[in-house]
Amino acid sequence: MIQIIVFTLNDKYYAFLSEDVEEILKKMPWTTIPQSPVWVQGLINLRGNVITLINFYKLLSPSVETKELCYNNIIIVKNNNEKLAFMVDNVEWVTEINPANIQQLTSQTDAHISGLIKVKDQIVNMIDMETLFYKNEG
Repeated sequence: MIQIIVFTLNDKYYAFLSEDVEEILKKMPWTTIPQSPVWVQGLINLRGNVITLINFYKLLSPSVETKELCYNNIIIVKNNNEKLAFMVDNVEWVTEINPANIQQLTSQTDAHISGLIKVKDQIVNMIDMETLFYKNEG
């Protein structure tokens, strides 16, 4: 069994593996970065550490006309020594799933989604951490 953290983003459900999540915060102020990609919301200062804040909706749907989301949480994820902060609508629940129940996607319709799983009658998109950090480097 693995533990996942399920959150919403524009009425869709997504999940991170809990082992990739360092902490969950309420929204906080950020500083914008001039000439940054559209999905970079800015920088946050978390106890003296400066972390890039990603507008997750703009990252997942760059071509869609994005309305300003009413986001309530920031999820800090880690990959080795790197950390990124993701703006999400709401963290819904933490639950355990059987990895065998994750339906792997054969066609890569979205590089950031590794598979789908049904949790509490909702289709949840599993986030592929490797592509998130790989795409966002540099």
